[in-house]
Amino acid sequence: MSRRVSRFRVLGRLDMAGGAIPGTVEVDRDAATFGVRPLRRRRVYSLPLSVVATRVCQAIVNAEAREKRAAKKTKNRKRSKVK
Repeated sequence: MSRRVSRFRVLGRLDMAGGAIPGTVEVDRDAATFGVRPLRRRRVYSLPLSVVATRVCQAIVNAEAREKRAAKKTKNRKRSKVK
């Protein structure tokens, strides 16, 4: 039985050393893992797909909450300047 692995080329700050570098994202559906390997590196950073999904949802919810707070703050500033 063959492994079902999908590979995608990506460009991003994969090693946190500065600018964007190319790399490969691998999604292994049989093992339910998500892995990232920066180009010309041996190290593969791997997480279970459930952890990746949780972090994505948390990031989006937090961003929406920040936007809501910022909108509320600007609304309150406008209100206080009118008085």
